[in-house]
Formats: sequence, structure tokens, C-alpha cells
Amino acid sequence: MADNQPTTGRRCHNCHGPTTATISRCPACRSRRRSQDRAYHREIADALFPPAVRAALLGRVASGEHISDVCADLGITVNRARSYAAYAPAWGRALDRALIAGRDPDLAHSTETAYRRGRCRCPDCRTAKNAARSVPGQT
Repeated sequence: MADNQPTTGRRCHNCHGPTTATISRCPACRSRRRSQDRAYHREIADALFPPAVRAALLGRVASGEHISDVCADLGITVNRARSYAAYAPAWGRALDRALIAGRDPDLAHSTETAYRRGRCRCPDCRTAKNAARSVPGQT
């Protein structure tokens, strides 16, 4: 345990060694448990966003439907669809490919305008939006 974190009499849930007031396990026990926790959270993510829903989302987005509309129809949030990539990086790449395949050819992609007014969520337009967001003086 780090010297700059005082103990408060709290004990680790696993080994009953001293821990800080802000965490319930000592750093060693947290490290050992990390893969188990990750697997547990992956199971929850899979249950909330099953493979059939993922396949339907990819197909409809690739055909040109907007991701927000598809997610609403499927009963999930866009955040759930995007954040699933934290558990399955291949999913994030597949979603980006579907967004590129289904994007409007009439829009000038890689621009903030395409993101805001054209509602395009392809990787190029998201990057342009994030770049504009980091420029001081723009809202």
C-alpha cells in the first residue's frame, strides 16, 4: 500500500489486510481479481446487448439507416452500442465499417457540419467534431 494513503481501520474484503477508506480491497487483491471482474462485466454487457441485436444493428446501419433511429427501434441506447467496444474491440471496428458503408454520399465527410447538420456518425465525421470541440472559442 502507498505510504501517502492512510489506513482508517478498514480491512480488505479478501485478505483482511489494511486498506484505505476509499477502496474495499487492498491493491494486491484488486489486481488478482481484475480478470474475474472483467469477465463478470462482459457477461452483463453480452446479456444487455445480445448477438442478434448486434447483427441487426450492423445490418441496418450499413444499409443507410441512422444509428440513433436503429438503436431506438431495437430498444437500446447509442451509448450501449458504442461502449460495447470496450469489451469487444472487434465490435467497434465492425460498427465503424457499417457506419462508413451506410453513410450519405451527398455529405462532405470529415467535417463538423456533416456531423451536426447531416447527422453522420462515421469515424471521419466524429473525428472532425472532436477536433472542432478542442479548438478554443468554438462551441
